[in-house]
Amino acid sequence: MAGVRPPLRRRSAQLLGRAAERVDATIGWSRLPTALGIPVLVGLRYRLRAENLYDTGRDPGKAPPPVRDGRYRTARTVDGTYNDLVDPLMGAQGCRFGRNVPLAEVHREDDDALLSPSPSLISRRLLRRNEFQPATTLNLLAAAWIQFEVHDWLSHPTSDDDPWRIATQDDDGDEHQMEIKRTKTDPDADPHGPPTFVTDDTHWWDGSQIYGGSTEFADALRSFENGKLLVDELGLPPAALEATLDPTGVVGNFWVGLALLHSLFMREHNAICDVLAGHYPHLTDQELYDRARLVNAALMAKIHTIDWTPAIISHPTTTFAMRANWFGLFGERLNPFVRRFTDNEVFTGIPGSPTDHHDVPYSLTEEFVAVYRMHPLLPDDYEFRSATDDRVLAKHQLVDLEFAKVRERLAETPMADLLYSFGRSHPGAITLHNYPVQLTAMVRDGREIDLAAVDVLRVRERGVPRYNEFRRLFRLKPAATFADLTDDPVWARELEEVYGDVERVDLMVGMYAEPKPPGFGFSDTAFRVFILMASRRLESDRFFTRDFRPEVYTPAGMDWIADNSMRTVLLRHFPELEPALAGVKNPFAPWTPAVREDGAPVTDATYVRYREDVERPGVDEAGLVDAIAASLHDNNVWAFKKYRHGIRDAHAKGHGLLRGELTVYPDLPDELRQGLFAEPASYPVVARLSSTAGALRSDQTKGIRGLGIKVIGVPGAKILPDDDTAVQDFILVTHREFPFADAAAYLKRGMPLAKLLARTPDGVLQFASRIFAFLGNRILPRVGLQLPMALQLFARPNTPVLGESYFSSSALRYGDYIARFAVVPLSESVKSIQHQVVPPMAGDDAHRDMVVDYFRTDGAEYEFQIQLCTDLDAMPVEDASVDWPEELSPHRGVAKLTFPAQNPDTKERRQYGDDVLSFNSWRGLAAHRPLGSINRLKKLVYDASSDFRHARNGVERREPANVSELPD
Repeated sequence: MAGVRPPLRRRSAQLLGRAAERVDATIGWSRLPTALGIPVLVGLRYRLRAENLYDTGRDPGKAPPPVRDGRYRTARTVDGTYNDLVDPLMGAQGCRFGRNVPLAEVHREDDDALLSPSPSLISRRLLRRNEFQPATTLNLLAAAWIQFEVHDWLSHPTSDDDPWRIATQDDDGDEHQMEIKRTKTDPDADPHGPPTFVTDDTHWWDGSQIYGGSTEFADALRSFENGKLLVDELGLPPAALEATLDPTGVVGNFWVGLALLHSLFMREHNAICDVLAGHYPHLTDQELYDRARLVNAALMAKIHTIDWTPAIISHPTTTFAMRANWFGLFGERLNPFVRRFTDNEVFTGIPGSPTDHHDVPYSLTEEFVAVYRMHPLLPDDYEFRSATDDRVLAKHQLVDLEFAKVRERLAETPMADLLYSFGRSHPGAITLHNYPVQLTAMVRDGREIDLAAVDVLRVRERGVPRYNEFRRLFRLKPAATFADLTDDPVWARELEEVYGDVERVDLMVGMYAEPKPPGFGFSDTAFRVFILMASRRLESDRFFTRDFRPEVYTPAGMDWIADNSMRTVLLRHFPELEPALAGVKNPFAPWTPAVREDGAPVTDATYVRYREDVERPGVDEAGLVDAIAASLHDNNVWAFKKYRHGIRDAHAKGHGLLRGELTVYPDLPDELRQGLFAEPASYPVVARLSSTAGALRSDQTKGIRGLGIKVIGVPGAKILPDDDTAVQDFILVTHREFPFADAAAYLKRGMPLAKLLARTPDGVLQFASRIFAFLGNRILPRVGLQLPMALQLFARPNTPVLGESYFSSSALRYGDYIARFAVVPLSESVKSIQHQVVPPMAGDDAHRDMVVDYFRTDGAEYEFQIQLCTDLDAMPVEDASVDWPEELSPHRGVAKLTFPAQNPDTKERRQYGDDVLSFNSWRGLAAHRPLGSINRLKKLVYDASSDFRHARNGVERREPANVSELPD
């Protein structure tokens, strides 16, 4: 019944929904491991379906258009009618936008209140870009893509009558009036009901941005041969069609980014036609067109679901969830098997499941429109580069890429180069102070328009609640103060100066200001609408549900959807882009730079500068560290009683102590010439290979291996005030990221695990490792899951320590910058053993024996590498559990480690390494200060462990002043 909350069909769903909201409110879905986060998101979706879907009704006098034939049963109509065969007008052009908040809460303020604070003031003080803030996990195609999709989903018509007049101020302080057209009112609105608005587009995910919204446009775009579309020499629709479009409407938003995607998927339509015609030569032109449109629209929906969305919200839980939306919880490979037993969309995925409107007629909603205002994604400045060698071909501003200049730009630069340029460029971050400057001073129809002010006004004008009220209506905690709303104190002060009352903060502004979940490009508040509507767009559409089948799409069409993705679409039409997409997991992530003629990779990364406030210790961190230190002390005491000797509480078992040399490369670029690596030089080093357990285990036991490096004779200011040595210590391990994010996570999960591992017999741990490996490699990937990171470390193959790569697994200062470090095999003799497996019969000291045997005759070389931070969101300092993506900033060599042939395990040398030496990354240059919660934790516990070990063993801790102190 229109406007009535739909009852949940199952009590279990109701219970799960309420439980999920409680867990989310208490812990937060994003803080849960994926296996727990997924049922919470499923429960939240149940709850949102029950509480946040509202029908705004329809004029009862409206009737669907008459049908001339049965084509509508297996084809999409231009106007969106007859998608739902019971209610043919549902989702059609001219239908009202629905609501995600109760209709009783939908009201538009009077004009004075609606214009307060001034949208122009908000634009100037809070939104307009000061300097470009890039979203470095994405490429610019991601920005173009969402605009491309929004143009498919929705469009509000505007009216020339009685425009809004807003006082505004230019950069010189001169005031003038800005006129903004009002949103056209619903001609059939209920004068006693909430404000309602209608769409010019269909509400369906039907590709209408390409195929058109009128029969005249759709026919003018067709060749009427083999179902194909007309594509001119620039890859665009015929230029004559542009004369039929209104440049002051949605088409005025057309720009080069949209042109690329329009062209790409018009080409894709024609490629689909060729395949269908080859398989089914009896199909008419109309049938080929209809089937190709179905396939093309479904492929775009799939790309949005499993490519674009995981790129912009790249949290592990949401990445899994989006694939589950399409393939079901058990994944793509098991999907056909699961469908034999159930049609539940949670298990099978939405495509092919029963159509379900959840008792509310389908439409997109005004709240959905509001949260998709993402103009900060657009940069102001653009570089077009060659896909062949990355050289700059042209530089433009956003105004140079707009509708009137699209053909000029496409004539100047080949489309492959344009796509490459977008793949290599970053969009803007969706945040305050990052709205494109050129969009705040647009000229449309002879009038200057500030689009940021328009965005604020549109949300208010259409009766969408302001930020705090919006959150309440989604059962989220509102902000009590401006400091509650954002974690940036400067922003909090600016918000208070502009709004005065936190209840007046606009929805868009609040979403831009609030902290985002890890990996998210937009706010958690917006995500609530997304959870609901992303699924609804699919599950209400007959062509994605009951009629997503070979009888409608053809078998070849179904195969095309199954076999293709954004990557295959790009490479089908522009195969020269293959090198740029090599090694790129998601085509909406930054692409691989082309290689210049001299073979050097090109980089234009902006590296994050070190400053003290990159570290943000929690208020209770000191107490957490003290608790961890006390627990580790208990482990030390336990180990001492067991072994009758003090051992390290990590890296206890050594596999060899090496003498070597670190040689800093000459001619490093400025950003790599930092700290120890500022000048070409050679330093003696002592290096210790180890297993990281706090117990003396058999080398047949899988786990983490370690490499401690002590560089000797290093001058410069030290981190610790009592450090009068001339050494620089580095500690590296065989995993890229730390298993636990921070001190709190380590105390909660790491310490119990450490105690358990220390006390678990080797045989039990070896058996458990085999189980972990079986689950992690054979079972869990089939259902789209993975082992927790801490267990993955015990499932990896047991490979020789000399062939391993070692990582700092947390951030350190790198002079003026922030970095993570790595040491990787360089000489072929070491590389050759990288993937060998330690033989099961090699004995309990297999690693040590292999190291001794290797260095009896051979030397080894490794490269010391640096990975500079380019984005604190994607490459965080405080969360050590996040792997820093190579595509954002690859590791780059700065020095070579050379170890000559030697005996690394004499009795004297082993005793010196085990009992005399200590390795502590806090002992070294201030230029390489360890950063983040895990490193601050190590500062205390490493020293405490070392003090305990040396005291119990009665051995003085000494730092070598000369490498000659290392025994032979």
